Amino acid sequence: MYSEGKEVINLRKYLPWAAGVFLVLVFVIVFLVMQSRVTEAQNLLEASYQKGFFNLLEQVNNLNLLLSKSMVTSSNQQRIVTFLSIWHQAESARDSIASLPLGDRDLTYTQKYFAQMGDFAYSLAKKALNGIEIKKEEWDKIQKFRDTTQDLNKKLRELQDDVARGRINWEGKRFALGIGKNLNVGMADKFLKLDQKLKEEAPSITYDGPFSDHVENIVPKGLTGPLINSDEAIKIAGSFIDNPQNIKYDISIYGTAKGNIPAYSLSFSRPEQNSPAIIMDVSQKGGHVIWFLNTRDIGASKLTVQDAVNKSRLFLEKRGFKDFEATGSLTEDGTCVITFAKKQKDVIIYPDFIKVEVALDNGEVVGFDAIGYYTNHMERVIPAPKLSKKDVLKRINSRLSVKRIRKVIIPDPSLKEKFCYEVDAKLGADRYFIYINALDGTEEQILKVVETEKGTMTM
Repeated sequence: MYSEGKEVINLRKYLPWAAGVFLVLVFVIVFLVMQSRVTEAQNLLEASYQKGFFNLLEQVNNLNLLLSKSMVTSSNQQRIVTFLSIWHQAESARDSIASLPLGDRDLTYTQKYFAQMGDFAYSLAKKALNGIEIKKEEWDKIQKFRDTTQDLNKKLRELQDDVARGRINWEGKRFALGIGKNLNVGMADKFLKLDQKLKEEAPSITYDGPFSDHVENIVPKGLTGPLINSDEAIKIAGSFIDNPQNIKYDISIYGTAKGNIPAYSLSFSRPEQNSPAIIMDVSQKGGHVIWFLNTRDIGASKLTVQDAVNKSRLFLEKRGFKDFEATGSLTEDGTCVITFAKKQKDVIIYPDFIKVEVALDNGEVVGFDAIGYYTNHMERVIPAPKLSKKDVLKRINSRLSVKRIRKVIIPDPSLKEKFCYEVDAKLGADRYFIYINALDGTEEQILKVVETEKGTMTM
């Protein structure tokens, strides 16, 4: 009996120690399982990075071959297929770049290069499809794309060798799954160097497409008048806003906006409040209010959309914007944004548009955006249409029920303007805007009208 009791006492002595060992073992097992899962996740992530990189390698190699083939084929049908393949591969290359973990590196010029290449090839495919001869200067641009892509392909192949040897890392983590003792500069930094090289060496491309250099570097046409100073900007700003309560704002300049329209950036502060109530940009050339936004809280809606349209039209007229037509509205969060387009005689000029935001609690204008107007506005010489409205009706689908036809000017993807008839028509319950060129009868564009509770949108 005594010996058994002594044994029980000894077991009790070691129980805390045994429990501690057990807890440590459990912790180690859990840690190893979690570490295994983390490692597995990292390997999967790095594998996805590798997939994106090797996809890019394949796409650039394909582009190099396709660009070369496009220059030697004599078959128009084969040329169309090749150009469309270039377009597809270039878009895929953009997707592959977007999938890579490049951190805060901004590969603007690489993305732009593939966008321009694909869009330019697509424009040539459309030309070939319509039987239009491709000009020598356009073939010269294809040659420049081929030469640049050939060099890019070579640089990427050099990176591939580093990947194969496990020498590449992404943002401080191994990119290759093999163990590399001496990891060099991260892949993201290497791509940034390639991006800068494209900036310096890639061809400057001007063509009829949305990524053309002439589109990105557009010079505003609507700015008039001499340069103004900061004091003049403050005076202009104070007299422009809608201020039904006659609040005495403290107006100051907090910076300058660069870009296509250099401007003074101003803030309006209420008395005894630190945060700005209104922010605004006033152009340095001519002192035009480019946009403003009132940040006040919006109360319960009391006004209709038509009330907002009337209020916004009066606001524009008092500030010298006359002969504008409301072309659409969108109601959201207690405000209504109305889009207006300039009218020149009986033609609506869609590129010259202004947006006005009206608070539906009291009708105050709380937002204004005239960037589109000041970028595009000018007096246009509009030719007489060569087609009549009757001619237009003959060209559209006979199943459509036409509600209205009017003359408009619309921008194409390259921002070239087209003089068209806008046909407002329905097919059953679906509504469409169809744009027929008023000079040659080409169907330039079709937009589907989507009616929602918030307003009317096109797509």
